[in-house]
Amino acid sequence: MRRMRGNLSLLLLGFLLVGLLFAVILHQFSLGAFATSSENPSEKPESTDGTHFISFFDEDKRINVRSDAATVREALIRADISLNDGDKVEPALDEPVASEDFNINIYRARDMLVLDGRRRVHVKTASTNPESIVTDAGIELLEADRVQLIPYNNILESGNVLAYQVVRAKVVHLNYYGQKLDLRTQATTVAKFLSEQSIDTNADKNWVSIPLDSKITDQISFAIQPQGKQTITVNETVPYGETVTQDYDLSYGQRQVTRAGVVGEKTVTYEVDMRDGVELSRVQISEIVTKQPVTQEVKVGMKVNLPSGSHEDWMAAAGISPSDYGYVNFIISHESGWRTNASNGKYYGLYQTKLTTLTNACGSDWANQPVCQLQSANGYAVSRYGSWANAYNRWRAQGWW
Repeated sequence: MRRMRGNLSLLLLGFLLVGLLFAVILHQFSLGAFATSSENPSEKPESTDGTHFISFFDEDKRINVRSDAATVREALIRADISLNDGDKVEPALDEPVASEDFNINIYRARDMLVLDGRRRVHVKTASTNPESIVTDAGIELLEADRVQLIPYNNILESGNVLAYQVVRAKVVHLNYYGQKLDLRTQATTVAKFLSEQSIDTNADKNWVSIPLDSKITDQISFAIQPQGKQTITVNETVPYGETVTQDYDLSYGQRQVTRAGVVGEKTVTYEVDMRDGVELSRVQISEIVTKQPVTQEVKVGMKVNLPSGSHEDWMAAAGISPSDYGYVNFIISHESGWRTNASNGKYYGLYQTKLTTLTNACGSDWANQPVCQLQSANGYAVSRYGSWANAYNRWRAQGWW
């Protein structure tokens, strides 16, 4: 009987445990069904009062608030978060708070030291990128310049144990196949520089004017020329010609450009044979004139102005045309200075001719007959040169007639 009661108690206890377990399972199932039909419990319920959940990330701190601020600037003010000089905020201060969950990042400015050669610049900046820090310091970075972080020993001077050092690229003046290039590089040797520029250093293809192991120094210059026969195309100028017109209304020696010349252009293709930087031959293959030159037109003054005391009466008596007085005066002035008896032992008279010429024309008294001498000179000028003007041009060209 006692054993029967014990078995009954155990049986009742078992039913009780099974019922409890069933109740727990039923409860969990109902919760799961509710979660499936409702929104994700990890998401914040959407606000219906116009407020937003805003998270501020201020270096290693995170501040969460609910706010109805319309912009980033207003949100910072509402949260009593102040900005210092040089601090940066993302998004920008005037950006609207547009989403239910809105993040604002605050980057605090720190004192930085930038070294550029002997120049030391202290800057307060929130930038973390080395190039941006240098730019914030007001230092311009050129092509191929680098920035590196280095230990700074004088902490008492700046308060910094590290500094951002600008490593300036070196300038290379390269003559590449005749084209002059100015390039910047951090390469240490010519070989590394050429590899950086993807230039083949095979000696059978390219000739380099300095050894490949030469160190790159600032402003270094060297050349690279192709080996063997190469076809090159270059742009060349086409010189313009000039036409000259004698103008007897312009004073002698005066030059007047009536149309300026213009240089033309052409594209020329050559086959060039090179060996170790020396051009062995060049053969033109083709030429195309892309811009025709314009011939320059010039007037040259030929008029000789007659000075006072030039014996116009003698020339008039000799039958010389007044239009030729200037030419006659020029030649006679230079030959004899208008001295009728001038002599250098070989030539005589106003226009310095042979003595027999004067005596045949004017007789033994030739020295006292200037008009006769001028008549003889006029015949000489016209018969030999065609005109006094031509005689004058010849005298100017060679210094005698």
